[in-house]
Amino acid sequence: MIAWFAEALDQPFSEAAVLARLPADPAPNDKTLLARALSTVGLRTKLATRDLRRLDPIVLPCVVFERKTGKPLILQSYSRNRKTAEILDVSEGLLIEEVSMSMLRKRTDGKVLFVTANALRTQSLLSPEARAKAVPQRHWFWSPFLANWTLWAQIIVAVFVINVLSLALPLFVMNVYDRVIPNLAYVTLWTLAFGVLIALMLDLFLRMLRNGMLETIGRRVDVKAAAEIFRQAMNVKLLARPGGAAGIINTVRDFEMVREFFASSTFVSLIDLLFIGVFIAVLFVIVGPLAYVPMIAVPVVLVMALFAQYPIGRTVDSSQQLAVKRHVVLVESLLGIETVKSMNAEPVMQREWEKAISQSARINGRTRFWSNFAVSTTMLTQQAVSVGIIVWGVFLVADGRITIGALIAANILAGRVLAPLGNIAQTLFRAQHAIKAMRSLSNFMKLPIESPQELETGLQVKKGALEFKDVSFSYPDSPVPALQNIKLRFEPGETVALLGRVGSGKSTLGKMCNGLLSPDTGIILVDGKEIAQYDPAELRDGVAFLTQETELFTGTIRENLMIGRPHATEEEIRRALYYAAMDVFIAENPAGLQQFIGEKGNRLSGGQRQGLAIARMVLRNPKVAFLDEPTSAMDRQMESTITTRLAELAREGMGLVLCTHRQSLAEIANRVVVMEKGQVVLDGPRAEVAQKLRELSNAKAAE
Repeated sequence: MIAWFAEALDQPFSEAAVLARLPADPAPNDKTLLARALSTVGLRTKLATRDLRRLDPIVLPCVVFERKTGKPLILQSYSRNRKTAEILDVSEGLLIEEVSMSMLRKRTDGKVLFVTANALRTQSLLSPEARAKAVPQRHWFWSPFLANWTLWAQIIVAVFVINVLSLALPLFVMNVYDRVIPNLAYVTLWTLAFGVLIALMLDLFLRMLRNGMLETIGRRVDVKAAAEIFRQAMNVKLLARPGGAAGIINTVRDFEMVREFFASSTFVSLIDLLFIGVFIAVLFVIVGPLAYVPMIAVPVVLVMALFAQYPIGRTVDSSQQLAVKRHVVLVESLLGIETVKSMNAEPVMQREWEKAISQSARINGRTRFWSNFAVSTTMLTQQAVSVGIIVWGVFLVADGRITIGALIAANILAGRVLAPLGNIAQTLFRAQHAIKAMRSLSNFMKLPIESPQELETGLQVKKGALEFKDVSFSYPDSPVPALQNIKLRFEPGETVALLGRVGSGKSTLGKMCNGLLSPDTGIILVDGKEIAQYDPAELRDGVAFLTQETELFTGTIRENLMIGRPHATEEEIRRALYYAAMDVFIAENPAGLQQFIGEKGNRLSGGQRQGLAIARMVLRNPKVAFLDEPTSAMDRQMESTITTRLAELAREGMGLVLCTHRQSLAEIANRVVVMEKGQVVLDGPRAEVAQKLRELSNAKAAE
């Protein structure tokens, strides 16, 4: 369906790129996910309830949904004269079906997804910079937060009514003491009691309703914003990641603090502060000058709370930095637990952990001290206000200026005035943390990414030709360039051995092929086109890169094998296992593909992990594959088998670039490239390069 709309509305489309921007195994009948998928190819969508008979033909084509199954159908056209419509069923291979409008209305649920091209995005007369500015940018948090403005409006109304209803109890008490007791008006008593009970029940109902709406907002914001944050974490360029994996984990964890503050009752308590003036005004009406007591207390409490926030604010940055340090120590210790144990390094890691905890405890202790100071002074002020009202009120009662009922009601109302201020210190404390976390997350969301959410090109790798033209690259803060003026070309289907010492730039070259790194100078061409023209997902679908470090994930062999190709067939899986020399191991394993491999594959040997990684690469069937030390952990027998089968794979037409120190693997290449200090020093047929290497070796030996 996405491909059909992209073609109909002249938008770029790439299946690999679209799927890379969506969760794996998307539900075909999920309306929200369908709208999200359409947005990835630059289309605007709007879901609404419409009567199909009143649709304007200008909005066609659009999507309607079956009532029973929720299956999407494309409403392509309809005739008002004939009262018929043409629909396309994508699940049946875009089968065109003509149905009557009455039948279509019965068949569908009334929901219509309107689909249009983004006019601002396709303005060819505008420069790319102008188009980027013209297209409205969605904020990762405020956009989903403010999208619930109708719920927020209802919450504000509910808060207003709750605060008004809170006047019922003090007014009830005042009337009982002033009118019911002196006159023994029992009927009035029961009437007032019944009324205040209704107010209290309505107050309870509104509070529950308010909390339910807050939970709904929190859930919606959590789903959308958290998805955006994780997508950003996956999309950030490798060299732009702050603090590595642990730093990103801590940044993502900060989102919980932001959501808990802005989409919870804590944020609503700030709205309650606006009603303090209403309660003070009521106090002036009931008890006159006695209202000055809580009115004076309000700025006192605010000043004390703000005074405490200054030292608290100074500790927030330190607290966040120490949290990152704790995460780094914890994550690295657990991920490298085998190395830690084998090196008897537990005491060192324990020392670093305790040092981080000690520093964090000291900072948090200061924060708690000032937070408790603000809370204690607020409680003291509340108690002093109560005492002040009673003392002054006695004199006002004696003078006949107020009644006893008014005095008691004033004491209750004074507590209501100061109630929102009771947690003001904690609220401001959370606000500081939330604002700091929001700033940190906003900076994280601005980091350079590999690909935008909207697909910009549908270009695909057809042959797998790679060419480097004067490519140079240096890692940040490294005085020595990793690559210097690289000039290389790999033809489609060619098998090349890439040789060189450790640190000569071979792995960096592989990451360049796959788009994981971008050159500082020079260009890389894939099938004759600059590599940046390809969407990263489409590029990696055609150009594979197998890293030295075999990364597996907790789960079964099947799950790890299919992580890059979720819908692979059994025949494709068998083919991949064969070329990776893993077929015998799987056949002899009682659990087969369902074998649980543990955390990071720690229940497999090093060679088996490498074999599984190769199978995972073969399963994707790229045009060219860069294999970085693919057999370094294998025994001779397995290496011999996989060398033979990789040669078979090359004969099938897959291009192979074999970065290796193993002679047996290099022998299947018909061309050898030798690198030294980031430069290509030898390049040619295997026999010629081998002869030159022998001559260089003999010359050095003679010296």
